[in-house]
Parts: sequence; C-alpha cells; structure tokens
Amino acid sequence: MTITKGKLPPKDYHSEPNAEHSLLRTNRAKSYPTPDGKLTFDKLSSVFLSGNRTRDDQPNHIRIERQVPRELAELWTNMCPAQVYEVGAAHGDGTVTVNLAPSNCVQCGAITAKGGRLTPPEGGSGPEYTLT
Repeated sequence: MTITKGKLPPKDYHSEPNAEHSLLRTNRAKSYPTPDGKLTFDKLSSVFLSGNRTRDDQPNHIRIERQVPRELAELWTNMCPAQVYEVGAAHGDGTVTVNLAPSNCVQCGAITAKGGRLTPPEGGSGPEYTLT
C-alpha cells in the first residue's frame, strides 16, 4: 500500500462469496491402509499410546451443541484424531444428534476452530505426552 498509496492498476477482480463454494467430499479414507499394529494404527490404539489418563466417569469437558446439521456432525467426526464424536440418530428437520466419548479426547483443540469449546478436564487429567 505504501508504494501505490492504496491505488491499484485498473483490473477486473472476480470474487465469489465463500458460502457459494461446495464442500469438498472425497473417498480419501478408502485409500488408507488398514491398521496393522506395527506401522499403522487405528484411532483408539493411538489414543491409548498417547498415555491418556482420563477416567471414563469424569464430567464432560467438551462444550458443543448436541443437535446439529449432519454436515457439521460429519466434519467433527472426520477432523477428530481421537474418535471423540459420533454421528447419532437423525431428526426430521435435517439435524442429527452428536454422541461424545470425552474420555478419548487428546486435547488437540480442533473443536474450538469449528464451533465448540474445550475446557480443561477434571483434575488436570488427559494425555501425558513425553519427549522421545
């Protein structure tokens, strides 16, 4: 801006609102190798290997809406590295119930970027990462 003092050469700049772009849907998950327990692991085995010390009976520390549109529930399910979110029962208005398994949470913070709130778990429990 300092060189041109806010003036750009005349040109037609074409832009589209972000909401008009369709969601990217692929079958990428089908191309991943099946977990063998040596080189590749499934999500729940990876949660166990993270040293997660969260009790199954402790209060939920993830704050989200439980009844959301199916697209959002599937997004949460796919982005979570610890299989915390599951798409539940469908409702007549196009929404679904989101089921949670907060004891699997590895505190990655991804849900805070997509409409949820992550609070510290009770007693400071959670994954115990170590330097290797």
